[in-house]
Amino acid sequence: MTYMKKILIFGSLIAGLFAVSSCHKFLQENPKSSQPVDAYYQTIDQVQSAVTYLYNTATGPSNFYNVGGLYDATNAFAFDNLSGMSNNVVAQNPSVRFFASLTQTADNEDNYVGGIWSSFYSNIASANTVISQVAASKTIDPTAAAPLVATARFFRAMDYYYLVRIFGAVPLILQPYENLDNLYAPRSSLDSIYNAIATDLQWAITNGNLTDKPMGANGNQVSKGTVEGVLSEVYLTMAGYPLQKGQASYTLALQTAQGLLASGGGYALFDNSAGTTPFDKLRLTANDQGSEYLYFIEYNSAIQQSAYPEYSLPNTFPLNVPNSNLKVAYTLMTQAWTPSTTLLNLYDSTNDIRRHEKQFYSTSFNYITTGGTPASIAYSYLPYRWFDSTAIFGTAASGKYVSVYRLADVYLIAAEAANELGQDPTPYLTPILKRAYVTPPAIPAGQSDRRNLILGERYRELAMEGHFWFDMVRTRLYPDVDASHHVTFSALVGHSNGRGQAFADMDLLMPLPPTELQRNPNLKPQNPGY
Repeated sequence: MTYMKKILIFGSLIAGLFAVSSCHKFLQENPKSSQPVDAYYQTIDQVQSAVTYLYNTATGPSNFYNVGGLYDATNAFAFDNLSGMSNNVVAQNPSVRFFASLTQTADNEDNYVGGIWSSFYSNIASANTVISQVAASKTIDPTAAAPLVATARFFRAMDYYYLVRIFGAVPLILQPYENLDNLYAPRSSLDSIYNAIATDLQWAITNGNLTDKPMGANGNQVSKGTVEGVLSEVYLTMAGYPLQKGQASYTLALQTAQGLLASGGGYALFDNSAGTTPFDKLRLTANDQGSEYLYFIEYNSAIQQSAYPEYSLPNTFPLNVPNSNLKVAYTLMTQAWTPSTTLLNLYDSTNDIRRHEKQFYSTSFNYITTGGTPASIAYSYLPYRWFDSTAIFGTAASGKYVSVYRLADVYLIAAEAANELGQDPTPYLTPILKRAYVTPPAIPAGQSDRRNLILGERYRELAMEGHFWFDMVRTRLYPDVDASHHVTFSALVGHSNGRGQAFADMDLLMPLPPTELQRNPNLKPQNPGY
């Protein structure tokens, strides 16, 4: 039920009471500060305004990647922390620490997982309203509205994609709440949820009339490539756990990825140019709207700033840099995302350019003193991807976008799917290896060895983009690395998280928020182990 309709129902009840005393004319005046939903959706501009709200960092996927509290950081950080691939050494929220030690319970995570649940369902409710109202409108041109509806369906699909991977079976609600019907919706089957996700994304590609170009070249709006990139990963997930659709879904993943990679829309991996590496370009704000990005969270230094740069230097970093005129503009720096030893060991520090100093990670800040001599402040490995010198030493306001999906992901999806289908992944894997290594490693002949290389590259290449835990859950595999940085994989369940605890079956899903279980008994039973 929408907020406005609640008000109207409440107003009707009051009107009945006042009618008894013949004061009914008082309530015949239309509300001036708000509009009923049905009266609002009359023009394309109104639909655009409603769709723009879906991008906001208060709900949905943008909220998942937005920094809520500086020490606890983002939900995406918490799941990276859970995976053991990163550490949050400053987390103030006990919920984040429970994830790290695999001691989470339904009770001690109620508020945290409840926030994730309500954020995604709030975004779903907004998307449902857009989709429903445009379909019912007699004044809105459906052709003109198609890209906006496609965007709403994209966000609804993304919301459910995160919910189903975090919580498993959840209620599948595809219509706005306009009355008390279905208020206590039960959990839907995993199949039906994934099918709904795929259907929304397929509709957006086929019927959405979306522009076929990178998101940054599309006015920072969802494009056809955005949707194709996500759909290819959805199919890859459906091929693995828990659905285990196998070959049929691997085929769909490969076909969808191939369609995007063959597009003439201007999508392209960043490359080396003028002494700037591809990984420099991933960091530099000048490239935020570049050809590699498919879906990002937009920030603006003058309106809504990104807090990510505050994680690129240690909390021990001096606010006044010694013997210089440099002063940290932020109140503090902190360490809510630091690479674990396992993650760092996945990289060959000599041959893998991403591990070179000041590519993906850094161990020092270098500067020139007021006397003109070089100086350096050393520290343990921290993410350099989010380093923004202008914000850190000048404005304390970063507009650096946050990458969620980029073309490198699609190449790796195509490589994995092709390999699982018994096909040669070389055409898709080579572009990733060629730019990441001084001397690219040979692609093995055996399917199992190729799988290890491909999955290992997902961890190396997509670090800091929120994929670790979801890759572990869909493959049920955990990376093991030897002294030569050769990566193999073993079963996730029973594997150490690197902190002295072992993953159990219950860890594959998070507990349903107890608050939601109390509100809606039809959600029972709770997820196993909780």
